[in-house]
Amino acid sequence: MNDLWISLSTYGGVTTRTALDVLWAAGIRQVELAIGVRPSMDTIAVLQHYQQLGMQYRAHHAIVWQEHRSFNLAEQFDLDYFERLTDWLAAMQISAYSVHAGRIDAENSDAQIAQFFEHLAQLAQLCRDRCIRLGVETMYPTLLDHPQRYFMQNRAEIEQFLTVMPNVDLVIDLAHLNLWHDCSISEKLQVLQSAKNRLLELHISDNDGIRDNHTQISETTWWLPYVAYAPIDIPIVLESRMNGQTVEQVHQQVQRVQAIFAATNASPTSIAMGEHHD
Repeated sequence: MNDLWISLSTYGGVTTRTALDVLWAAGIRQVELAIGVRPSMDTIAVLQHYQQLGMQYRAHHAIVWQEHRSFNLAEQFDLDYFERLTDWLAAMQISAYSVHAGRIDAENSDAQIAQFFEHLAQLAQLCRDRCIRLGVETMYPTLLDHPQRYFMQNRAEIEQFLTVMPNVDLVIDLAHLNLWHDCSISEKLQVLQSAKNRLLELHISDNDGIRDNHTQISETTWWLPYVAYAPIDIPIVLESRMNGQTVEQVHQQVQRVQAIFAATNASPTSIAMGEHHD
C-alpha cells in the first residue's frame, strides 16, 4: 500500500502550530510542508517539537519555515535562499523536496524554458550535495487572461523535462491533470505510465475542472477508477482542503483516502489493455 502523506496546506489559514496540533491529534504522522499556513515566530520550534514526537516531513515548493518567499525558477534563482533552504531541509532530515515548474511568457518561452532548466540544475546540485531527492510537479493550463503560463502543462513538455533533466524526479498531480481539457483519460494515464520510474510522489485532490481549488475527493473524481495504475511504492500526498474541520472530521477524511488506496477498483492490467472510458 502506498504511504499516505498529508500536505500542511490542507489545513491552511492558521499557524503551523494550530495546523500540526490538529493533524497530530487526528493520528497523522507524515506531513508534507507547504504554503497555506501563516508564518509565525515559533514555526521552526513547532516543526522540531513534532518531529521529536515522531512526525516525519517532506517539503514542497515555497514552504513556510523561518521565512516565506515565492519564486519562479523560469525567471530567477536566489542562490543564497536555496542554499539556506536546502541546509535547513538537511538539518531537519527531510530527504524529499519538490518545486513547481516555472511560469513562462508566450513571447519568450524558449529562453525562459532554458533558464528554468539551468536554475533547476543548480537546485538539483544543492539537493544532491545534501542527499535530498528533488522533483518537479506537473502543472496545468492557466486562465486565458493570465500574462504567463506554466511550463510542464502538457505531455510534450513533461517528456522534454524527463529527457533534459535525467537526474531530477517528477511529481504528478492527478488533480492538475483534470485541467488538461485537450487530453483524453488514456493520454493522462500514459503520462503516469511513462514516468513511473521517475516518480517522487503523487499529489491527489479534486477540482471543478476550471481552477486548481483542491476540493475533497468524491465519487466523480476522475482518477478514482485508475488508482491501481499508480506504482504501489510511490508516496501519495493528500492536498484536499480541510480548513476549519474538527480533529474527527480530518481523521475520517484521511481514513477514507487510505481506504481508496487499500481497495482499488481497477487493475493496471485492465487499464493497460484499454479497459477504461474517456
